[in-house]
Amino acid sequence: MSVLAAIALVVVGFAGTTGSGSAEGSGKKVPRPRSTAVYPVKFRDWDRPRPRPTPTVSYPIPWDKGH
Repeated sequence: MSVLAAIALVVVGFAGTTGSGSAEGSGKKVPRPRSTAVYPVKFRDWDRPRPRPTPTVSYPIPWDKGH
């Protein structure tokens, strides 16, 4: 049990000394998160009317066989 406690202390110790990826104190400017979305969302050709599908045949098809 003491071995696990020692390993945990070592892991916590190394986690505190490694760099966390932040640029604080290093003099680098980090871009701040900002919204890039544009509202209202508009899609290309959204307002253009869609063409109606054309039937493949122009004669009536008798679906009711009545057999």
